[in-house]
Amino acid sequence: MTFITILFLAFIQNVSFTMVSRSRNRDNMTYHAICSVFSNGLWFATMHFLVASELNWFMAIPYIAGTVSGSVFGAKVSMRIEKIIGAKA
Repeated sequence: MTFITILFLAFIQNVSFTMVSRSRNRDNMTYHAICSVFSNGLWFATMHFLVASELNWFMAIPYIAGTVSGSVFGAKVSMRIEKIIGAKA
């Protein structure tokens, strides 16, 4: 269960991190504020879970897999949202 939880948390953490990184360069501050709350909350939850699992090195595998896939997916999600709301760089 811990392996899957870390994979999931890392994935959504990096989706949100990618979105907040992209939103910084857009002209929509509401979009950026929402992404920031989402990103910081998920970072806190992920770090809490990693600390609770005593930062076992085995947890690096799902964490890295989740962050890489989350980053790629987050870029796609951001591009779609930016197109819908008309956010420009």
